Amino acid sequence: MSGLLDAVGSFSTGGGVRVVPDGVRAFGSTSLRAAEEVARAGAMDLQANVSSLSPAMGLIGADFVAAFAVTQGAHTRTVAQLAYVYASGGVAAHDAAARYEALDAAVAAGLGGAR
Repeated sequence: MSGLLDAVGSFSTGGGVRVVPDGVRAFGSTSLRAAEEVARAGAMDLQANVSSLSPAMGLIGADFVAAFAVTQGAHTRTVAQLAYVYASGGVAAHDAAARYEALDAAVAAGLGGAR
């Protein structure tokens, strides 16, 4: 059934590429959850680390705390970028699954009308 949904509901080109839209969606959902967890961890990390150091270091460690805060801020931005990558992949996976299904339906409709 080249180009159509096969018996298990997946798109098959007949030549080795097989797409299971629900599997692609599951990957997308996992990526979106990972984005949430990474973003949450990054935000907690910044607040917890800088807040706990200030009283412990006192005036003597003020320069260290300032440098650490800058470095921690850069780390937080990088973690936010990673969360964005996960989220983008999740959205793209859901979009790809929908496009595969729409294309398959259009091809099937076209073939059905070509009798």
